Amino acid sequence: MMNHKRVVPGIYRRALIGSLVIAVWLGQAAIGEAQIVYNDPARINQSFVFIYWGLEGDTTDASISQWAFPVSGMIPLADNTELRYYTAFSGADASSSVFDRNISGFTDTRLHIARTLAEDRILITGGINLPTGQTKLNKKQFALLLDLSAEKSNFPVKTYGEALGFYGEVLGATEAGRWIIGGGGGVYYRGSYEPADDDISYRHGLRLYLTGSAEIAAGESTSDRVKFDGVLVIATADKANGNDVFKNGAQLDLSATGTRRLGRWVGSARARLIVRGKDQRLSQDGDLTAESHASTGSEFRFSASASHKLSGHWDGALDFSSKFLGGNGYPKDDLLYDGGATLIGVGGWVSARFSERTRAAFGLRKWFGNAAAGGLTESLSLSGWEITQSITVIF
Repeated sequence: MMNHKRVVPGIYRRALIGSLVIAVWLGQAAIGEAQIVYNDPARINQSFVFIYWGLEGDTTDASISQWAFPVSGMIPLADNTELRYYTAFSGADASSSVFDRNISGFTDTRLHIARTLAEDRILITGGINLPTGQTKLNKKQFALLLDLSAEKSNFPVKTYGEALGFYGEVLGATEAGRWIIGGGGGVYYRGSYEPADDDISYRHGLRLYLTGSAEIAAGESTSDRVKFDGVLVIATADKANGNDVFKNGAQLDLSATGTRRLGRWVGSARARLIVRGKDQRLSQDGDLTAESHASTGSEFRFSASASHKLSGHWDGALDFSSKFLGGNGYPKDDLLYDGGATLIGVGGWVSARFSERTRAAFGLRKWFGNAAAGGLTESLSLSGWEITQSITVIF
C-alpha cells in the first residue's frame, strides 16, 4: 500500500514505479505487483495458505491440496533503496483410486534490491534466485508439479526449486497532468538444473519483459485511484542437454484496477486479461515448430472487494474472485486438447492491529467451478476451500 503519512506527488510516483516491477520474480503467484514504499521501517511477514480442490467427473473422483508457509519482508537500505526477500516451506498431495502423489520441502529463496534515481523518476532493480529448493523430482512428484503449475490452478507455490537465476529491470515514470505514466524493460536469466530424476540438464530461455503503466487520481481521497498496467513477455528457446527443445509463445498481460472510498468503506475492483501466443515444440525432424493452436487459451480474471473499518483496531472485508480460462482450439481427440476452466470464489477476511508493530489477518474463501480437462478425459466439477493467515511484525 502507499504511505499516506506523506501524501505528495513524489510518493505516488514512487509507488507507481514500484508497481511496475515484474511480480513473477517477487512471488510465486500468481502474478501481483510489488511496490516501493519509502520511509517505512523494516518488516517481516509470515503467512499460511491452504487450498483444497475436489474433482468429480463421470470416471474421476480425485482431490488435490497444497499448504504453504511463506516468509517475506522488506529491509530499507537507504532513503531510496530497499531489499525484499521471499522463501517458503510448502507441501502438496493429490490422490484418487488409482494414484497417490505428494511433495514437500523448501522453495527457492529470492532476494530483490530496488533503488531510485533522478528524483525518483528512474528505478533500477536487480534480484537473485538462490536454489534452496528441490529439483530432481521423481515421476510422481513431477506429475504433481505439472498440476500445481497449470494455468487453471490457483495454488500459491507453483515450483519447488529451479536453478541459480538473475533478474534486472530499468523503469521510468513521469507526471502528465493528473496522470502518472511509466514504463520500462527487464530480463530474467536462469542457469541449468535437473528438474526431474532423469539426469537431463534443462535450462529455461531468457525471459524479456516490456512494461507500461498509467495511474490517475479519481477523487479527493487518496484511495480514489484508477490504474492500468501492461506486461509483454518474450522468451528465447529452452534447452535440454544443450539442444533447443521448447520455446514459450509471447504473452500479453493487461489489467485495470480501481479503488474508491465511501465513508468507512473502501471498494476495489480489478480486471485482467492474459493472451498467450503459440509455443514452439520439437517436430519429427528435430526442429522447433510453432503449434497449430496456442496450447493454453486466453485468460480473463475479475475480482472485487469491499472493506470496512469494524472498530479502532479491526477491519473486515467481503470479496469475490473469478477466473475464466478459454479453450485452446485443439480438437477433443487431440492429446493437447484443453477445454479451459471456470473458477469462482467468494469469501472474506478480518484483520487486527494488536500494536503499532504487530498486525494479523485471517481469510476464508469458498471455490467452485468446472474444467474441461486436457487429453481424452471428461469435464470435471470442482469444489474447494482456501484458508489464509498472516502476521506482520514491523521493526
